[in-house]
Order: sequence, then structure tokens, then C-alpha cells
Amino acid sequence: MKWLTRSFTGLLAGLICLDCLNAEDWPGWRGPRGDGVSLEQTAPVTWGPTENLRWKVPVPGSGRSSVVISGPHAFLTTGTADDLSRRVLCFDSSTGNLLWNSVVHQGPGGKMHQDNTMASSTPAVDAQRVYAVFVDDVGMTVAALDRNGRIVWKVNPGTFYSNHGFAASPVLYGSGVIINGHQDGTAFVCMLDRATGEELWRYTPAVNLRSFSTPVLTEYEGRTLMILTGSRQTAALDPETGRLIWSAEGPSEKFVCTPSVGMGMVFSFAGSPDKKSLAVRLGGTGDVTATHVAWRAERGMPYVPSPLLFNGRLHIINDLGVYSCLEPVSGKVLHTARALGSTYSSPVAAAGRIYLFEDTGRCTVLADGANFQVLAKNDINEEVYTTPAISNGSIFIRTTQSLICIAPSARQSDLSSGD
Repeated sequence: MKWLTRSFTGLLAGLICLDCLNAEDWPGWRGPRGDGVSLEQTAPVTWGPTENLRWKVPVPGSGRSSVVISGPHAFLTTGTADDLSRRVLCFDSSTGNLLWNSVVHQGPGGKMHQDNTMASSTPAVDAQRVYAVFVDDVGMTVAALDRNGRIVWKVNPGTFYSNHGFAASPVLYGSGVIINGHQDGTAFVCMLDRATGEELWRYTPAVNLRSFSTPVLTEYEGRTLMILTGSRQTAALDPETGRLIWSAEGPSEKFVCTPSVGMGMVFSFAGSPDKKSLAVRLGGTGDVTATHVAWRAERGMPYVPSPLLFNGRLHIINDLGVYSCLEPVSGKVLHTARALGSTYSSPVAAAGRIYLFEDTGRCTVLADGANFQVLAKNDINEEVYTTPAISNGSIFIRTTQSLICIAPSARQSDLSSGD
């Protein structure tokens, strides 16, 4: 019996250890690598208003920033209309309890698109601090808070003017945090020191034109590149210095979604005035429009939802809900289907599955593959305009009313009001 007990204990410890190895934080926009892919293997497949919901709590204020996860904490930004405040919220990721609610900035909301909010930029988090970006009628505010909600530093890297507001998210690199300030006013991109807020470098785009795309980092031939879309071009910068390495014209003028990078290529999508895409081969310098553009496409392309490069296939869902799967190197459409309704959320992937949330809150789960295969259709009966986070075997999603944690085998009794 003692041997059996010791064996069971060892097996349990091994399972817990394996679970820990599979666990992965989701510390910024589109996850740990900025590509919408989680390495976790236990994300849920089915759920509903009373099925597999671990907890559901109200979110004060409003915003279209997505949730990020770091260890035991979930972070959001929000804006409150009554006092014109911008806030960072911290929740216990296991229970949904609100741990702190810190005011970072107060000021008029400024001009913005009817679908935008005062808090549409997703925060980024590391082991010491949370980083958030807000704008108002005067300019941009970037703040770092410690893990207890106290402001460590707050800086104003520049003025900001855009008819549609702001939405790009901060990106962590080395000792810095990268801020995309593409706008109709004086456009800039800069990197700030994570510890102090001191500016480390500044890049000035060639054109002052609003765009909302979050940069993405990639490694190519032993070098780190920052892929940046905006100002009518797709470009690669050196994130150490902010120096422009190459650029390609287009695919259109204004950008919202984040590009995908992989297989030695950049897949860039833009939506105004026309919804178009292009693929650029990495490895060039200077203007590579005539030398490194592999393909361009126009039909069924997205504006807001970002593409998903997963297991050698490029998955896109456009704003109307038309899903397409492309062969990345050639741009050939492998299959297409009108699977959803209107969609703001970007697709994410884990464990060989692709998750597509539409605005109504319904999520279609697809099997990754060359053929269109629906595994499940799930509904939470609340509108969703954000992108989910996958961490610790759970899916976290912000709705227009709530923050929800979806987990396998969660019981109805697990639902919490956050008290």
C-alpha cells in the first residue's frame, strides 16, 4: 500500500510538472510571440453560458483592449466616461477577483471612430511592470505600473492627432518598450526604457497618416527585425536602433491588423481605402517593392482582424466573417467559407485548433488542416470585439460587459461575481 501511495504521488507530481511545462503566459497583444499562437495543448474546445466557464466577472468602464496574462494575474485597460479616466485593471487569473484598479490618465477622449474607445490599446506585461498607452486631445501618455498597481513612470512621447483615435499596442524588446505613433499629426515610432521611460530611439515615418497596427518581432538569419506597417508601406526596422532596413509599397494606405511573419516571409494586410494584402520575402535592403514582393491579393482580405500563420498555412478572417486558408508561399487559396458573422477579433491557435470569435460572442473552433473542418460552435451570449488570450489551459476573453475565463471541465458552481 505504501508503494502504491508513493507511486500515485509520483505520478501526480509528474502530471503537475507536465502541466507546468505546457503552461504559457500571454503577456501582450497576440501572445508571447505576437503571432496569435499558443504552445499549450489543453485549451478547451466546447463551452457555453453555463458550460466550461471557470469564472465571469464584470469589467468597469469600457474598452476594446484585449486581456493579457502573466502568472497569477490578468490585465486590462479601460476608460470611464464619468471622470474621463484611463485605467489599468488587474484580476486574479484563477478566481476573477479584481485586485486593483489604477488611474493612469485623465483627459478628453478626443476624436475617434465610432467603434473605437478610450482604451483600445492592449497592455504589455513583464515580471516587474505593466505598460499601457493612452491618448487624448493633447497627446500620448505611456505609463509603467508595478505589479501592485503603482505608477513607476509616466511620459508623453509626442502629440497625437487622428480622426479615428488610437489602438496600437506596446511591444517589449530587450530593455525597452516599443510604441507605434502613426497618426495624422506628427507620426513617430519610438522605444522607451522599461525601467525609466527614457527614450532610446525614435523613427520618423515618411508620411503622417493614421494607422493602428502593432509591430511584430522576428528572427531572420541571426538578426532581429521589427516588422512595421503604416504610412502606405510595409517595412522592417532594426529594433536596437530604430533604423529602417527595407520597405515595400503597400498593400494599401492605412493599417489596423498586425502582420504575420514566418517561412522567410512577411504577410501584410491593409484595409483603407482598399482591402489588400502582399507577401514580402525577407532578406532585402532599401526599397524592395520590385524585388522581394512574392504576391499580392485583393479578394476577401481583412482590415481589422489580423492574419494567423499556423503550421504552414495562412488563415484569415475578414471583417464580414469570410474565412480563407491560403498557401503562404504562393498565396493560393486552399479553401474558403463564410463561417462567421461580422468580426473584429483576430484568430488564435493552440493544440492544432483555430479559434474564431465573431462580434456576437460566438466562437467557431476549426481543426487546423488543408480542409475546412468545424469542431465546435460555442456561444457566451455577450458581444466580443477583442482577441482572446490562451494561458494555463484556459481561454480568457473580454466582452463588452465582462472578463470571462473558459476552462475544460469547469463547473457551473465555479462562476464568480468577482467578490
